[in-house]
Amino acid sequence: LIEVKNSHKSSVPSDWVMVSSTKAVSRFHSPFIIENYRVLQQLREQLVLDCSAEWLCFLDRFSEHYHPVSKAICHLATVDCLFSLAQVAKQGDYCR
Repeated sequence: LIEVKNSHKSSVPSDWVMVSSTKAVSRFHSPFIIENYRVLQQLREQLVLDCSAEWLCFLDRFSEHYHPVSKAICHLATVDCLFSLAQVAKQGDYCR
């Protein structure tokens, strides 16, 4: 935003768009800002579309290996549980 005192408002180019104003100042966007903001919005939309497409592609690739990964996670959980029990047994007078 470009802020201009209302007393100098007449010197603002006619192709600038007023965004907001108060009793003391007016705020404007230049044509450069308007055009680049439009381009930025398009790029943001494209980014969302690209992210969604890549996420779906990742899910497709991951689904091919779901069962082996699921088994590995289950085995890791068992090992983690046994390791935690062993740690507790070392701290006290427990039988291992």
